[in-house]
Amino acid sequence: MEQEGVRKFTLDWEQGPAPALPAMKQLADWRDILHAWGLVGANPARYGGIGFGNLSCRTATGFLITGSQTGALPRLGPEHFCSVMDWDIPGNRIHAEGPIAPSSEALTHAACYVANPAIHWVFHVHSPELWHAAPSLGLPSTDPAIAYGTPAMAEALAALAGHLPLPCLIRMGGHEDGLVAAGPTAESAGAILVQRLALA
Repeated sequence: MEQEGVRKFTLDWEQGPAPALPAMKQLADWRDILHAWGLVGANPARYGGIGFGNLSCRTATGFLITGSQTGALPRLGPEHFCSVMDWDIPGNRIHAEGPIAPSSEALTHAACYVANPAIHWVFHVHSPELWHAAPSLGLPSTDPAIAYGTPAMAEALAALAGHLPLPCLIRMGGHEDGLVAAGPTAESAGAILVQRLALA
């Protein structure tokens, strides 16, 4: 397994003001909920203390995503979000604007939005319990040989997310404890996590 939180794509980032988007409050609220559940955060005993987990939502021009290495923060403000405006998955490139660089998983989020136009919310979380219970729960999984944050991971997730009924929960086989929940609403993406956690 590779180190968490390391950006692997080429980033074209225009530093600027916080995005003024109506969905930001809902995204921040859900991020705080998932942080309280321990699905987003930072823990000295896990991944060398590096922050983990990130959330995004589709916008008219791309998607809004939590910023790089914000997992340790108990709450997020507007300065902790950025807008991803364009992406090239095969070319491994992201173009973003805002006060902070996008999460290292931005390419994966982009792939989900490309795969299914009905996906409007993507929650990337870490749960050792869910990750290890995935086979018994029947969760679809990417190939364990595919590393996180790569075009191959993005394409593997897109292949699954593009054909699964929504909301869906996918185990990232090559990303220790990593899962992606995607749905048409924030509530649906959050609900599938709660439901599966109760069974793990």
